[in-house]
Amino acid sequence: MNDTVEDAREVMVAEAATVALLNKSEIDMQIATARKYPRSITLFRQEVFDMVTLSESIAQECIYALPRDGKVIEGPSARFAEIIANAWGNSRAGARVVSDVGEFVTAQGVFHDLQKNVAITYEVQRRITGKQGRRYSADMIGVTGNAASSIALRNAILKGIPKAYWAEMYDAARKIVMGDTKTLPNRRAEAFKAFVAFGVSKEQVLAKLGLAGEEDVGINEIVVMRGILTAIKEGDTTPEQAFAVDASAPPPAPAPRTEPKALSDEDFAKKRDGWRALVQTGKKTAADLIAMIQTKDRLSDEQRAEITGWTPVTEGRPQ
Repeated sequence: MNDTVEDAREVMVAEAATVALLNKSEIDMQIATARKYPRSITLFRQEVFDMVTLSESIAQECIYALPRDGKVIEGPSARFAEIIANAWGNSRAGARVVSDVGEFVTAQGVFHDLQKNVAITYEVQRRITGKQGRRYSADMIGVTGNAASSIALRNAILKGIPKAYWAEMYDAARKIVMGDTKTLPNRRAEAFKAFVAFGVSKEQVLAKLGLAGEEDVGINEIVVMRGILTAIKEGDTTPEQAFAVDASAPPPAPAPRTEPKALSDEDFAKKRDGWRALVQTGKKTAADLIAMIQTKDRLSDEQRAEITGWTPVTEGRPQ
């Protein structure tokens, strides 16, 4: 019996050593091939630029935005990381879930530049418990793990490939999404329509952006809106999380009331003829004119008395 156990241990150790040896030889061969055929930074930049600017929809997928604590965090998305990793070449990348114990699932992303022999690892945690402290179902834990793996892989790639090489390409994608003032109305309508597909109303979007109306959405807000849509599609957030109302936040304070300033005699003299014409032509009564003026300026007793003495004129004579 003991001999059988010892034999099994020897087989397991031998298999593990064989696998490690094969992996090492495979990586050594890839490093040798990468150094034999080194990458061109010029070709890398051109290829990334061509891919991210190929169409408006591709450019939109390259940007994500996440609302956090009253602010919006914007950055390159997992799709953008895929593009630059593909163009960079001579590298290995991957991600896996390393732990799903307790309240969080932890995923690890790895990027290995074979030509430079530089490896970057990045870990991301995502909560797998609800508001009541209960763990998600097995399916939801799997979905959350996949989302965490995607984020970890994205971060590892973006850390492994120096930002100086791809920052301009990211800005080019932003400009395409941003558009210009001529295309703004159409892009604005399309963005609001895209949110409706996720059950998010126009009012929710405006509230999250801190805007009063649809016309206040400018070209920069279009980029943020498209970034939030990409974040929802990639699983970085959910519509409920992105547009949740912070109940703990205090209500906005009412705007302070300001008293109208006193109207000077000089300003009254400048406007006297125009105001008197309103009364004389019957467009306003003296009382209505006084009420209108005092919404902005405070009249003195003498000024109110003068206006009260104005009367409509019919055929050149006062009525």
